Amino acid sequence: MLRPERLNTWFSGVCDGSPRVRLCCLPYAGGTGATFKDWPAALPPGTEVLTAHLPGRGDRFQESPLPTLEETAEQLCAALPTADVPTVLLGHSMGALLAYETALRLQAAGRAPDLVIATGARPPHAHPGASEPQSAAELAATMRRERPWDDALLDDDLMEAVLPTLIADIAAGDRYHRPEPTALACPLKVYIGADDDGTDWPTALNWRRCTEDTFEIVVLPGDHYFVETARTDVVQRIASDLTSWVS
Repeated sequence: MLRPERLNTWFSGVCDGSPRVRLCCLPYAGGTGATFKDWPAALPPGTEVLTAHLPGRGDRFQESPLPTLEETAEQLCAALPTADVPTVLLGHSMGALLAYETALRLQAAGRAPDLVIATGARPPHAHPGASEPQSAAELAATMRRERPWDDALLDDDLMEAVLPTLIADIAAGDRYHRPEPTALACPLKVYIGADDDGTDWPTALNWRRCTEDTFEIVVLPGDHYFVETARTDVVQRIASDLTSWVS
C-alpha cells in the first residue's frame, strides 16, 4: 500500500512512480483527508496525490479553523510545493470553493494550475443564502443522516469533538461570496451528483463564468456526497481527466 509522506503542515503526498501530474485534493466542510486515502492506488501511475490537512481536524485538531475561505486559500497557496509537473486542484463542496480561491492565488503568483475540478458546489458568485440555524443535537442528527458511511459519527464523544470544526466550516462557507468572479486561465470541470438537489445542472452551469478556458459539466451517480458514495465512478472519471498527462 502506498504510504503518504507529510510535506509540510498543510499537505501530505504520495505517488506511484515518478510524478507526471499533481492532483491536490481539498475536503468538504468538516471533512478530512480520509475521503481521498484510497485514491492514489486507483489512479494511474505517475499521479502524485496531495491531500490537504486543514486546521481543526486530524493531527491539527487543536488548531482553530481559519474564519474565511480566502484566508485558508492564502495558506494553501503558500504551502503548495512548486513542481515541474502539471497541477490539478480538486475540491468537494466547501473544498471546491477553496480550490477556486487557491487557483486564483496560484495564477496571480505565476503558478497557474493546469486544471480545476470543482465537485458538488455552488459557484463563487451564487449567493450562499442563509443556513437554517440548528442546535448541536440537530446538526449531529443531520451529519449522521447525510454521512452514513462515517462510523465515527455514531460515537457521541467523537461527534461532540468534530462539531466545532463543522460549525466553523459552515460559517466560513456561508460568508463566502464573489459577486463578480475572477476568471481562471485554465480549464474548469464541474462534477455534480445526479440526485443532488443543492447543486443541479443550472447551478453547475453558472460556473462557466469562472474560466476563460474550456468548461465541462460531468454528472455522476449519487447525491451531494457522491465523492464518498460513488467513489469508483468519481476516481474513474478523474483518471480519464488526467489521461493526457499520464498515458
